[in-house]
Amino acid sequence: MRPLTVLRPVRDLHLRLHAYPAVAIDGVDAPLRLKRGVALLALLAELARKVSRTQAAGLLWPDAHESLGRSRLRRLVHEVHAQCGAELISADADALWIDAARWAVSTDVQRVRAAARAFLGETGVEMPDPAALLAPDAAALLDGFDFESDEYAQWLAQRRAEHRRLLSRALQRLAERHAAQGDAAIAVEAAERLIALDPAADAGYAVLIAAHGRGGDLAAVESAYFRCADLLRAEFGVAPSPAVEAAYAAALAQVQGAVQGAVPGAVAPPRVQIHFAQTNDGAVAYSRHGDAGPTVVVVPGLLSHIEIALEEPRIRRCVERLAERHRVVLVDRRGTGLSERVGVAPTIASAVEDMAAVVEALGDERVWLFGASVGGAIAIAAAAEMPGRLAGLVLYGAGARGSRAPDYPWAMTGEQMERWLALLRAGWGEATSLEAFAPDAAHEPQVRAWWARMLRSAASQNGVAAILRAFHETDVRDRLPGLSLPTLVIQREDDRIVRAGAGRYIASRVPGATLAMMPGRDHWWWHGDADAVLEAIERFIAAH
Repeated sequence: MRPLTVLRPVRDLHLRLHAYPAVAIDGVDAPLRLKRGVALLALLAELARKVSRTQAAGLLWPDAHESLGRSRLRRLVHEVHAQCGAELISADADALWIDAARWAVSTDVQRVRAAARAFLGETGVEMPDPAALLAPDAAALLDGFDFESDEYAQWLAQRRAEHRRLLSRALQRLAERHAAQGDAAIAVEAAERLIALDPAADAGYAVLIAAHGRGGDLAAVESAYFRCADLLRAEFGVAPSPAVEAAYAAALAQVQGAVQGAVPGAVAPPRVQIHFAQTNDGAVAYSRHGDAGPTVVVVPGLLSHIEIALEEPRIRRCVERLAERHRVVLVDRRGTGLSERVGVAPTIASAVEDMAAVVEALGDERVWLFGASVGGAIAIAAAAEMPGRLAGLVLYGAGARGSRAPDYPWAMTGEQMERWLALLRAGWGEATSLEAFAPDAAHEPQVRAWWARMLRSAASQNGVAAILRAFHETDVRDRLPGLSLPTLVIQREDDRIVRAGAGRYIASRVPGATLAMMPGRDHWWWHGDADAVLEAIERFIAAH
């Protein structure tokens, strides 16, 4: 009679390897307090095969002689079994392993890899669960675990790199699949996880931009693209790759219908020819629109970028209407947009030099200045400096002083200005302060995307501080009584940026000025009842 074979039940051995390692046997934590003991179990579980005693000893005690290392290894295995109360490691004269006939070994890291391989089509699973890939610690392998062994650290670094490469490939496939299926939320989350693995990798940004594009979120598309561009420029001095540029162009094309739907009849902006006027400290960028009637030079507010401005359908419509009867000139002051930025002090004096250079380059005998917001103070100073070159002034939402004073209560205090600056810098790259500039359109995605891009492109995060502080120090009140040009002052009653009192103040101190108070709370002249603003400008210029 053959002897009976006693079958041992297979027990569960689970290793938690994402962070500092831990061991559980049949669902109960095992009190293993030996660093090299958990290192050995992790090694055997990761390789899932027999490991020679020489290799294991060399990884755990690289400085020990081979015989000493093997002796320490035998003692270590005995101590692991004693502390855990179970024989976890099988051995013979040459090798160590975890016996699959006795132990069902699992690790949290293996669960992530299984999900990754499923998404890569390597396991035949049709609809794997993405939760394992999207877990916050999915990329971790023995994070925070080390001991005095450079050899083990080198082996672990290699395993970590392989794990992250596999996870990266799977996250990219996950993002692409869910973006194609219209599940933007999971696609975006997967793309963000991919970027977290390697912030400088193009693939993450490309799939993130594509996912936002399929989700119809123009603001998020812009934010993702410029986040990538800013990082690459700051870290490596390079532009986004063709793959990112292609994803960006495709995403913009996908949401173009939504952008055009916001303003009936809107079309893609035409390419703008940029010209440059020269000053002693650099070039001033400007563009010309229309060729009929008097020349109107638009003096921009705090920030500007000619090309990006004309991507906004409302601005483009207003410029096109003015250009039907006038020669309209858009300008970027030095320090902003396409004009010289290096070594430029963004003061009123330098801005007046910019306007003079543009007027000289245009060759017109006399031009109108249309100064909006901060551009109003610049136009006032320019009118005082070169009255012979100007035909008149149009001031919209303008103030004569940048900071509050006892006799000028309509501007910000220094504390308020610093709080605003901190808000701008903290939210750089986003549509900061849009609720104040255009409250009636602040929740329109395409407006938010455009304003965020304008902020990022018109100036740098540090440069905006110099611009804002310079104009906070502006005071052109002493210039007002000496102005002798036809002057129209347009002010909206409930403007949240420049209070109505500021417009009334200017009109009351410029000899012969015309004041046009209008209903509305939008600071930007192309928002709200823009037609009323344009009609007032056209009538005034025609009358003079």
